Amino acid sequence: MSHATAEDDRPYVFDPATALGWKNIGLDGLGCFLRSVEAVLLHQGYGAADVARGLAAPLDLVRRGEWYGPMSEFPACTARWYLSDIGEGRSQWPRVAELVTSGTPVVLMPDGHHWPGDDHEGKEHYHHHMVLAHRLDAEGLHLLDTDAPADGGHRRILPVDDALRSSCTRYAVLERIDPPGGRRPGEPATALVRPSLVPLAEDIAELRAFHGEVWSGARLPLLLAKGMDVWVLGDVQPQLFLLGHALAESDDPRVAEVSRASLAAAARAQKVGLLLLGLHRFRSEGVYAMAHEEIAVLADACEELLAAMCRYAGVERLRVTGDGLRLVQRLRGEAQWCFGEGRPLPDLSFD
Repeated sequence: MSHATAEDDRPYVFDPATALGWKNIGLDGLGCFLRSVEAVLLHQGYGAADVARGLAAPLDLVRRGEWYGPMSEFPACTARWYLSDIGEGRSQWPRVAELVTSGTPVVLMPDGHHWPGDDHEGKEHYHHHMVLAHRLDAEGLHLLDTDAPADGGHRRILPVDDALRSSCTRYAVLERIDPPGGRRPGEPATALVRPSLVPLAEDIAELRAFHGEVWSGARLPLLLAKGMDVWVLGDVQPQLFLLGHALAESDDPRVAEVSRASLAAAARAQKVGLLLLGLHRFRSEGVYAMAHEEIAVLADACEELLAAMCRYAGVERLRVTGDGLRLVQRLRGEAQWCFGEGRPLPDLSFD
């Protein structure tokens, strides 16, 4: 990506007034990773609508493939990840420092064991949060952090010490950033709706099977529950949210219907994710039964979206079946990615 120059001294910001759909918290629609990506795009001259059209892609809610990190391939840019083993973060710090000093912001996914103020500081080597590192000077490393106080602009400055260096086990750099304004409001529907029909139908079948056959609402291991909130808030909500906003300015009433249904489904996903986040504090496997029925409600909202998409495309609703196992694999994979601490997790069960 292009580096900052003396002529371009605009700061990197988390600003709800200019961000996409940020009403109350940074998790309104997007998670900590995509808020960091958005801040880079806004700095490049994007508006909120440009961000939606630049990041929205055909739906793949229960993502296919073996990559369990964040969605990283977008129409407008690519996030390239650099990963090291647990305990090897210090080896990545020189490159992180070089990038930030030269004007290239870096998305950090730090090792919580070393990260100041993390709930797992000094304990587990969990990777469960992301921040945007955008400046390095005598004060320290300047960050944008959705968890930092809003009255301080969601900013933090961390001193460069052994803990910070050791935390840098994972980072990403945005590449291939398209110039803003290259996608007109009417363009995304064709690219987004039809390619979403089959994956969305299959993913709804997975959700329904997961709710009805795999997880009865019984006790849920803590790390599986954490993997579920990562999936809901990191995959499901943002995909639905971005698609809804990418289609929001269309003059076609059928596209407008898809947009409304997608945003409604995104709101249901946010409710599931925030409920799970709230339940984590009790550290009780039995408490997650409260979230069980919300999975069915989310599937219903996705069904409404699929119906609107089918009306736009002029096709019958595709009838497919699922067994919930692909979703189980996704949840276990995301739990492993965030909470595996460099070794395989135990055989976590939904029974």
